[in-house]
Amino acid sequence: MFENRLKEALESVKGGEAVILMGFDGIPVDSYEASQRWDIETVGMEFSVVLKEARKAAELLNVGPADEMTIRTDQMATVLRVVSDGYFLAMALAPEGNVGKAKYLLRVLAPGLKEELI
Repeated sequence: MFENRLKEALESVKGGEAVILMGFDGIPVDSYEASQRWDIETVGMEFSVVLKEARKAAELLNVGPADEMTIRTDQMATVLRVVSDGYFLAMALAPEGNVGKAKYLLRVLAPGLKEELI
C-alpha cells in the first residue's frame, strides 16, 4: 500500500538500508528493504520503545511533542519520525549514510502518509 513511496524515499538516500511505517503498537503497516542487513521490523519495534519514552519525557517537561529522533551506533544509523499519535517511520542506514537527507525525506513523507492512515 505504501511500499512504493517508502522505496522511493529509501533509494534517494545514500546508505539507505531499510524503511518501515509502523504502529506504536508494534504492528508494521508497510516496509521496504534494500538489503537484508537488519530485520527492519525488529529495529522498528525495539526503537519504538525509545521513541515512546522520549515522547513521554517531552510531555512531562512541557516542551512540545517529540516528533523525530536519530540513533547512531557503530553499525547503523536510524532515523525515527512520528507520523501521527499511532504511527511512525523508521529508516535504517549504514553508518556513513546521509542522515540529513533521510531526516528531510521522512519529514516530507509523513504528512501524506498521515492523511491516508486516517
